[in-house]
Parts: sequence; structure tokens; C-alpha cells
Amino acid sequence: MDEAETILVADDHPVFRDGLGSLIQSQNPTAAVHTFDAFSDALALARSLPSPPSLFVLDLFFSRKSIKSELPALRREFRRAAIVVVTMSDDTATIDAVMAAGVNGFICKSAPPHQIAAAIAAVRAGEIVTPSPAAGRAPAGGMSTTLSERQLEVLQLIAQGKTNKEIAQDLGLSPFTVRLHVSAMFRSLGVTTRAAAVTKGVSEGIL
Repeated sequence: MDEAETILVADDHPVFRDGLGSLIQSQNPTAAVHTFDAFSDALALARSLPSPPSLFVLDLFFSRKSIKSELPALRREFRRAAIVVVTMSDDTATIDAVMAAGVNGFICKSAPPHQIAAAIAAVRAGEIVTPSPAAGRAPAGGMSTTLSERQLEVLQLIAQGKTNKEIAQDLGLSPFTVRLHVSAMFRSLGVTTRAAAVTKGVSEGIL
């Protein structure tokens, strides 16, 4: 009998944590979903498991202390796990820093449950997910004024099916820098996934 996959959820707000855990469990009924009120407790269980967890879903702040600086080490230790941050912080600098740490998804707590569920499902399907711009649309003036030359290069390579690592090699950049460009490009296009970015690029005639 195959061992059930393990999903770890850590958030120090009990109502949100319980709701998020239930949401993820309903999406993945055969998974073992564990919830914690401290990141350190989730990490301790992850290290004790015979098989590493498939997914971490984490708040960014615990008792007002950010775990942002700990995310790169988490990424290195659990290379095959998906990591999703679900938090109230939604400023550009925070999003870029978290995505550069190797996180697979950044979700705002203010999003409705169905959007949070869809974003987590997209990450589990291999997508990189970041928030849409607050206005929900690209600035006026046309696509050519919303994407930098580098962002256009990244979008074209994504459309070719290339991973961030492959894009980094093609452009002579670090994978972390590519993540920053992808995150900024998503916000400019008003999308949250690679597939949606390609679709938007095709519809706007730049791909």
C-alpha cells in the first residue's frame, strides 16, 4: 500500500489555520494534512518523516516575526516539496523577496477561499503563482508599455516551455533573478500563472 503524501500547514491564526487545513484536506482527501501554530513545529515534523512532505503552506509571520530569511534554507532542504506562502502582506518588495527565495506560490489571505484553493491546486500542478495587481488589470497604454524588454524575453521562453533554470541558463541570469522577472511580469500582465501569462501574450499579439 502506498504511503499517503503529507501536507504541512503553519499559521498562528487558529481560525484561518483550521479553515485552510480543511480546504486543503477537501482538495486532497487521501493526503495526511497536519496543521501547526508555529513554523518551527512544522519543520520539526517534516524532518522526522520517513518521506519528505509534498507541500508546505505557510504564513509569513509568526508572533509578528517574519520567516522570510528562513525560506531559502527550507527550499534547499526540501527541494522536491512545493512551498506556498499565504499571508496578509502584499507589497511588491515582500512578494519579490519571497519568490526569490524559491517559493512556488504567494497567495494573499484576502483572496476568497475558491481563489486560494485554485492557487494551491495550480502550484501542485507545477505552476508558479503570484498575486495579480490590485487593480486586476494592466496599466493603460498597451502591452508594449507594461513589460520590460527582459520580461518580454522571459515570457517568450516560458511560451517555449522552458523552466526557470533553463531560462536562467539562456539569459545568463541566476534562477532567483529569473523568479523576480517572472513575478514582476505576472503583475504587469494581471495574471497569476505561467499558462495564463502565455495566453495573455498570445491574445495581445506579443507571442
